[in-house]
Amino acid sequence: MPTVFQPDFRVPHETPLRTPASHASAPITTEDTQDYFTEVATDYSAWSPSYNMHFGFWRAGLNPLRREGMLVEMNRAVGRVLQLGDAQPGTAHRRCVIDMGCGAGATARTLVGDDPSLYAITVTNVAVQNRIAAKLDAAAGVADRMAHLEADYTRTGLPAAQADGAWAVESACYADGTAKADFIREAARLLKPGARLAVVDGFLLRPQPGRLASWLHRLWADSWAVPTLAVREDFVAALREHGFDDIEVKSLRWRVAPSALHIPVLATRFTLAELWKARGKLSPWRRKHIVASYCALALGMFWRDFDYCMVTAKRRAD
Repeated sequence: MPTVFQPDFRVPHETPLRTPASHASAPITTEDTQDYFTEVATDYSAWSPSYNMHFGFWRAGLNPLRREGMLVEMNRAVGRVLQLGDAQPGTAHRRCVIDMGCGAGATARTLVGDDPSLYAITVTNVAVQNRIAAKLDAAAGVADRMAHLEADYTRTGLPAAQADGAWAVESACYADGTAKADFIREAARLLKPGARLAVVDGFLLRPQPGRLASWLHRLWADSWAVPTLAVREDFVAALREHGFDDIEVKSLRWRVAPSALHIPVLATRFTLAELWKARGKLSPWRRKHIVASYCALALGMFWRDFDYCMVTAKRRAD
């Protein structure tokens, strides 16, 4: 693709899988997260053939029974809040955006497909996701404007202040701590002054949830290899500390509910089919992946303790 950020791309490589620790309170490590996403990579195609690894965004006019349309609409909702504007007609103006924790690059693929002046770099530390993304890019006809970097999104190695926008859709939760400060610090470093960050994720509403909500959060987090969800107030405070302003938090609880309600039928059907194919034996991470799917729906019922939000912020000029 045309040179935009000129990152030092590493050749994806296979990594051996490790069995996750069985103790529920054992800390989740980066290696656990890599192993989880490597082992369940193709399982996500049951949720979305285009590998939209997130909940959908329902709006009037969308059929709540058609999950893929809502998933793509979430990608476009992210694009809208980045406020990239339109490229000047007749110019070679390029805008470059970064997907921090991209999965298989579905959000970037949607936005690049919608805007021919847009170029995207996606960041994941899971090699197999980049291989899936490359195949999907080619099928979508956007491979020349997509680049997939295998790296830690808190230390990307990309040059500073070059991105016109950045986002994390259900990936910021994989950073350490309740403030996700390392993730925010890197996003601030990458963005141009005035550029915007969008984060779509689940958030804890208080540091100490109720007993049942706390147990459910821990079961969900361990099953999807998440260290912890961010605490909303801690996350907003970290944004301010690291050079962001114009911060806005919007609850998407009702927007994602129609897609979340697809979970029981889909997860049950998937579980039965996979158990049949595997003769009743699934690997530890695949079992955990199924457990987390049900937990995600249950966690959303604890309104005092949990919300699913879109957080947007603008990088201040230094």
